[in-house]
Amino acid sequence: MGVRISDIRVPVGFPEGNLLSKVLLIIGVPGDEVAHFSVVRRGIDARRKGAIRRVYTVDVSFRSPALEEEVCSRVSSARPHLPAPDPFPRVPVRPPPVQPIVVGAGPAGLFAALTLARNGSPPILLERGQPVEERSRQVAAFWKEGALDPESNVQFGEGGAGTFSDGKLTTRIGDPLVEHVIGVFAEFSGLGDLSREAKPHVGTDRLRRFCVRMREELQSLGALVRFGARVDEVETGAGTIRSVRLSTGEELSCRDLVLAIGHSARDTVRMLLARGVRMSAKPFAVGFRVEHPQELIDRIQYGKAAGSPGLPVADYRLAARAPSGRGVYSFCMCPGGEGMTASSGPGELPVNGMSSHARNSGFANSGIVAAVTEEDFGTGDVLAGVELQRTLEARAFRKGGGDFGVPAMNLSAFLTGKNLNLSRGRALAPRVVRANLAGILPPRVEADIRYGLGRFGESMRGFLSQEGTLYAVESRTSSPVRIDRENYESVTVKGLYPVGEGAGHAGGIVSSAVDGIRAALRILEIYSGQRTG
Repeated sequence: MGVRISDIRVPVGFPEGNLLSKVLLIIGVPGDEVAHFSVVRRGIDARRKGAIRRVYTVDVSFRSPALEEEVCSRVSSARPHLPAPDPFPRVPVRPPPVQPIVVGAGPAGLFAALTLARNGSPPILLERGQPVEERSRQVAAFWKEGALDPESNVQFGEGGAGTFSDGKLTTRIGDPLVEHVIGVFAEFSGLGDLSREAKPHVGTDRLRRFCVRMREELQSLGALVRFGARVDEVETGAGTIRSVRLSTGEELSCRDLVLAIGHSARDTVRMLLARGVRMSAKPFAVGFRVEHPQELIDRIQYGKAAGSPGLPVADYRLAARAPSGRGVYSFCMCPGGEGMTASSGPGELPVNGMSSHARNSGFANSGIVAAVTEEDFGTGDVLAGVELQRTLEARAFRKGGGDFGVPAMNLSAFLTGKNLNLSRGRALAPRVVRANLAGILPPRVEADIRYGLGRFGESMRGFLSQEGTLYAVESRTSSPVRIDRENYESVTVKGLYPVGEGAGHAGGIVSSAVDGIRAALRILEIYSGQRTG
């Protein structure tokens, strides 16, 4: 069975090699009774600035099952622990009669493809963008010169939008597959301790390594990975998927299509809607990206302990409820990171943030966003949220000078109306343009964000600093549409499995990966007759 013990608190500099001795003191068990000991999670509790602690969760098994039961009954932070059931097929699966197709090489598509390939059904994986090596060169050229490739950019290409991010692997879903997903990221990114971190993150540099290793694994299992392969049409018959047609005119037959297109493939969404794939508008969030010197955030969060050995760069999570009832919150916080222009088409200027695994840029950035709903869209049209995104991104594009410059404003100036100079920052863009960001967002949304910033300044003293910079516009927080499905399959087209962020059924790298796995398991279940978990 084993015992899982949580909330073990030690000073930040406490040697991990001495942790077992600490645990034995807490639970009152002699060391010769221990059969196995391992660290499950490690994190930082900085809520008390004068007493910052490292917090551990560990697994221990004893030579006597009776002792395990006794410890669980006596120690409040201990509970029995059994390994999660394996959701993957336990016997070979009969492959589908027609090779499955996966569209999109982001987390949902990659993990769907990996699940199919590892269980005897290697798919064709189609990605409109380029392999990560070429894609990285294209994105670097865009940030330097404004040379945008609308097919391969920050949003499109191997690894999906998450390739240029902080690579956070935190999630609120309770699916047992989370541990499996983090384990694959740990293996393919070369970060063996990843699964033990309370807030695991890969970093954009290691995500690129992950993509290459994932591609190699898929190909070794017989999957066909194709880049520069944009799907322009899906053909159906009698309400069932029949084939896909690429932008080159090539047509590929399929009976099972995993659709993992990401939240920026607006052209694909329009095509699917026109082909009768049922979907609905969904809420998302818009706002700005705020940047501070990392040293400032460290001082706010850690107090006098800032800079102490063993302390990671500080992050934050903020939320407030405006008088209107709208939620305002921080989003995709990147400690030690960089803001960036994240365009995928002409005339569009969304921004985002990313960081390397080392998180050593010297700056911290985060989205500061407010929820938007159909009431803000102004119409009940399914694609009204998409059009709102386009409108806001076009306004930001013009404010930035019309050449992919990112418009920026001093944070204090945005709140006070005073004309303050920009702070030195780390925005990756052809240029940063000093601009008044008022008027980019809908008036009610802008007012609520101003209110939220005021509340954040109260909870994090020093946050509303002249050293802060706002960049516009943070608009691609999640998909503005949800493709309707039942048991992972489209409710209107049999054999079509919409998954991940682009389908509106996930939010973040891990939940997208889990969603892709679950759809792949459903396909395997149908053809094998086995329940897969």
